[in-house]
Amino acid sequence: MMKTHRRCLSLVAFIAAFVVVSGLTVSADSRGTSAHGDASAHPAHIHAGTCVTLGDVVFPLSNVGGEMMDAAGTPVAMKETGPTTAIPVGVSVTTVAADLNTIIAGGHAINIHESAENIGNYIACGDIGGNVMGSDLAIGLGELNDSGYSGAAWLHDNGDGTTTVSVFLTESHGEEGPAQGDATAAAGGDVAAAGTAVEIKNFSFMPAELDIAVGTTVTWTNADSAPHTATQAGGSGGFQSGKLDQSATFSFTFDTAGSFEYFCEFHPNMKGTVVVR
Repeated sequence: MMKTHRRCLSLVAFIAAFVVVSGLTVSADSRGTSAHGDASAHPAHIHAGTCVTLGDVVFPLSNVGGEMMDAAGTPVAMKETGPTTAIPVGVSVTTVAADLNTIIAGGHAINIHESAENIGNYIACGDIGGNVMGSDLAIGLGELNDSGYSGAAWLHDNGDGTTTVSVFLTESHGEEGPAQGDATAAAGGDVAAAGTAVEIKNFSFMPAELDIAVGTTVTWTNADSAPHTATQAGGSGGFQSGKLDQSATFSFTFDTAGSFEYFCEFHPNMKGTVVVR
């Protein structure tokens, strides 16, 4: 894992340097092919605060996966080449009106959204900080809400009171184990016993969907430093954990078949489902 991480940062450094030298930008308003292959790109912003407690948007960034432009504002022709097994990367390049030291000292984070239509669902985030290398800073973007997306960002101080922020986002490919739907078959048709626990980690319910039998007790454990809840959707009634601080647990026994959606009251973009058969 560490070797892959270092390789990723080396690649980011190369791409970021290329972008700065070539003068490429990304259109903030246009829609292009995202790393996920969707029709819409991923909105991105620099927020005040951290990924744990995101504040207001301080600097809008161009959409990750948006249309690439040259310095004159002319769209750059995109050509698919190489093997189809190549993993696509969504790119965003934006120059913001603040120097790098100001951005770091102010306490900020880069947050990526699923789409303009589903802006409330966060898919990746990274706090801005770490080891500054001259005029440059590289940060990682961690996955949120089981999105499958992660990446990195490269911030380059231009020396004139501005910073060029290059964001790179990719989706995991071929690294997952058996699909969740295969758990039942692997267990010989019985619901896997491991499906009775949900870990709240990195601002997501893991797993996001459980498939259990009637009469099963599910236990949620908060592994984040921020407080969360596990609250059944649909208004009054149903299960309600109340505030779960770090390491706190909540258990609920499902005595009725059905599909039960739930969310975190502190972070409504965090959602999960329990399917009871």
